[in-house]
Amino acid sequence: MTNPLPAPHRLDSWKAIAKYLDRDLATVRRWEKSLGLPVYRVGGSGRSVFANASEIDTWLERARPASAVPDHRAGPAVGAIPAHPARTIWARVSSVTLRAALVLALVVAVFIASLYARAGAMAGGELHAEVTSGALIARDGAGRERWRHGFSDRYTIATPRAPVQVTGGTAPGVYFATSYRTGHGQDDVGSGVLSLFDMAGRSQRVFSFDDRVTFSHVTYDAPWAITAFAVNEADGSYRVAVSAHHYTWDPGLVTILDREWRRLGTFVHAGWIEQVRWLSADRLLIGGFSNAYDGGMVALLDTAAMEGQGPTPAGSRHGCESCGGGGPLRMFVFPRSELNRVSASPFNRVILQTSEGHVTARTIEMAAARGDADAIYEFNASLDMVSARFSERYWELHRGLEADGRIAHRRDQCPDRDGPRQVLMWEPAGGWRDVLIR
Repeated sequence: MTNPLPAPHRLDSWKAIAKYLDRDLATVRRWEKSLGLPVYRVGGSGRSVFANASEIDTWLERARPASAVPDHRAGPAVGAIPAHPARTIWARVSSVTLRAALVLALVVAVFIASLYARAGAMAGGELHAEVTSGALIARDGAGRERWRHGFSDRYTIATPRAPVQVTGGTAPGVYFATSYRTGHGQDDVGSGVLSLFDMAGRSQRVFSFDDRVTFSHVTYDAPWAITAFAVNEADGSYRVAVSAHHYTWDPGLVTILDREWRRLGTFVHAGWIEQVRWLSADRLLIGGFSNAYDGGMVALLDTAAMEGQGPTPAGSRHGCESCGGGGPLRMFVFPRSELNRVSASPFNRVILQTSEGHVTARTIEMAAARGDADAIYEFNASLDMVSARFSERYWELHRGLEADGRIAHRRDQCPDRDGPRQVLMWEPAGGWRDVLIR
């Protein structure tokens, strides 16, 4: 492609810009940051830049006050722009010219404000964000790139399930989470980070877990891997739920952030918390796995009383010694199925889906290349169980294990032919009990 600004009018590096202005690199970068020197970044990065010489000349003429004649060896005074060495220095500026410059500055400010207003207006679905291996990229409805934030080579994105979310409402923005950051060494690991950018790409908030929790006299602290987050703006009540698990061991955390990203309480669980869903302004659904009961877990939390932990058997090593005494409003644990146990599959973690007061909790009982075998549990918004069944893929894989001689009965002879028979439920009033489904 032909360069639209052929040399010498286009300056293709910080060094070229500094040479044109007859200043050192540090001074030129400071002018760009604090005084608006017109410098452009290639592809939104901070490393490759260019400038238009004629725009720099115009910037010098418009922004320089009458008496700005600083020493070339020093940076400019605050608000002062030095004369270009190739130009005649102004002796004075007429009041008419000064008024014109002020009017022009006002027009530019209004124009910039309109750009930010346009960026903010994109919250209604016009801005889309995507994550690549090297950057977070925001595009408008036509697919044009609006801005990007590049990752250093120290970042590893370890949350494949929707690590980015664009929201509208009263606080439009782009939320992005990394599960953790790692360097070149296996032990060079840091806690995950949740970041909020406004619609123009400016950083607004950053959050990272630095908690210390103790289970059976063993203390677990950073690094924590962020697993999920969810934003709630229902009824004008802004809240962000963030979950994480210990990078190496089993503790899981979920916390609530207010509009200023102050923490409003933390729920701790012996097992990973990998899903969070808002059901209302004060009800949060979480999903994951219970180490104490060796099964997929779903629980309903009161966000006004978050200082607590997941219930465990009395005297269990899974009880948190450093956590609050509160608990969930209700918790279910789903036992491993026959298929899960016979196939020696990994733990049957929960995947949540919600819609209009309806909750579906799916447990992956056996993963397979052509589709996973699921147990599907249906609830209402109060987490009352409605139904439970196995997916058709479950029975396809069941037949495969029958053919291999690893299961000795057909579906019509299976004790679970109509679906899971019971689950474990906890409530504050009665503690744990078995709930028969059929």
